[in-house]
Amino acid sequence: MIARPLFTLALVVSALATVQHASAQSTEGRPPQECGMTEEAARYGALEPGTVVTLQRHRFVSGDDNWDDQMARWLGRAARVTRVSGVDAAGCPGVRVDVDGGQWFWRVRDLGIGTGPQPRPETRAPSAAGIPQQCRQDEMRPNYGPISTGTEVVLGRHRMVDGDDNWADEMQQFVGRRARVVELSGIDGVGCPGVRVDIDSRQWFWRVRDLRLGSGGEAGAGGGGLVASTGVSSDHGRPASVVAWGSGGGGGGGLFGTGGSPTPQECGLTDATVQWGPIAVGASVTIGRHRPVNGDENWSAEMDPFVGRQARVQQLIGVDDQGCPVVHIDLDQGQWFWRVRDMTVP
Repeated sequence: MIARPLFTLALVVSALATVQHASAQSTEGRPPQECGMTEEAARYGALEPGTVVTLQRHRFVSGDDNWDDQMARWLGRAARVTRVSGVDAAGCPGVRVDVDGGQWFWRVRDLGIGTGPQPRPETRAPSAAGIPQQCRQDEMRPNYGPISTGTEVVLGRHRMVDGDDNWADEMQQFVGRRARVVELSGIDGVGCPGVRVDIDSRQWFWRVRDLRLGSGGEAGAGGGGLVASTGVSSDHGRPASVVAWGSGGGGGGGLFGTGGSPTPQECGLTDATVQWGPIAVGASVTIGRHRPVNGDENWSAEMDPFVGRQARVQQLIGVDDQGCPVVHIDLDQGQWFWRVRDMTVP
């Protein structure tokens, strides 16, 4: 009579231990997410020299992403930690890695551990009390939400709306910086409300939906400036027109350069299910500007000069972090990943 309750209690204790162990395993290997640390208190979790990591785009921390466009070429690459590197200006611990020769500081919080598929850096959920995200607004009654003249904001990179990001190269230098609103400026061509700010002498129109409150208030979907976690932060004012497949508009200029036969458009694939269609090593292709997939365009400004030019496929790589098939080409000596979906076969 006594043995059964004791046996049951033992099973319960064992089950609890198993649950606790499983819970611990579910977070094992996740790099510390905290910033605001000091050099002396920096935590690196499981990361140490020799650890293999997957490089990812830095998220913003208090308006600071500690990022350079030249780092984009390494995104998604496996690398080996060569040394821990203290903390940056936002107090985020970082490391140096081998693939870039130790040139760049990579934040621990945005690294994936191992070489398998890694999760995208997290973004904050939309806030009902945040900055309005809607475009296509009435020009007589634009909604600026909590933004008014004198409000301190953090400037964010404009996201695409109907293929239009209303962006210029010169604006990039201000991204992530604090500024004060000096004018509510109505709406732009796709009905997005915007403002003028002091930091650029009112030169540029900044979309409200991509601002964050400088006092620490919530941003809109994706955290305003946090959209830069899609990989690179440059579209740099390229024409917004998109040629639809099968529309008869594939020839002559536009997104796909000189036109030609379309290639497989699917993303969300894996290296095991990748589809190449007519693309093969040695195939002649016309290079196109990457279109965003789930907000991710996998693009760098240095790729712009190759758009519309013909090249030969050098290597079938696999898929990028949106599951889009990518290749290397001869025209850039294999430096960049090019999405198959944005190429055409002449």
